[in-house]
Amino acid sequence: MGSDQVFIGKRSSTVYGLTKAAIGQLTKSTAIDYAQYNVRVNCICPGTIDTPMLVPSVERFHQTSGLPIEEINEMLVKAQPVQRLGTPQEIGNAVMFLLSDDCPFMTGALVSADGGYTCQ
Repeated sequence: MGSDQVFIGKRSSTVYGLTKAAIGQLTKSTAIDYAQYNVRVNCICPGTIDTPMLVPSVERFHQTSGLPIEEINEMLVKAQPVQRLGTPQEIGNAVMFLLSDDCPFMTGALVSADGGYTCQ
């Protein structure tokens, strides 16, 4: 599982971004190493997903910026071209697709599931 930070950098996120970028490269190298064994290796790269993990991040930003939490949540939504946050179910659907037999020729892919965020 990657992150939109496989593709882009974000302020105050150096270590997290570094680890996610490493996962992207691990995906590509592992895909090459195991393709001969018919093993597919792909990486889902979610954007901002409405999960309990998001709550402490919003709270930290609230504490450092002084912005109201409601305003921060609105900013997160407005930053997405689809004008909403993703859901865990949507990420799960992307994972199920990659695990299915519907994409047997797909390996080494970094798959954005970010509502278009990294297209901007």
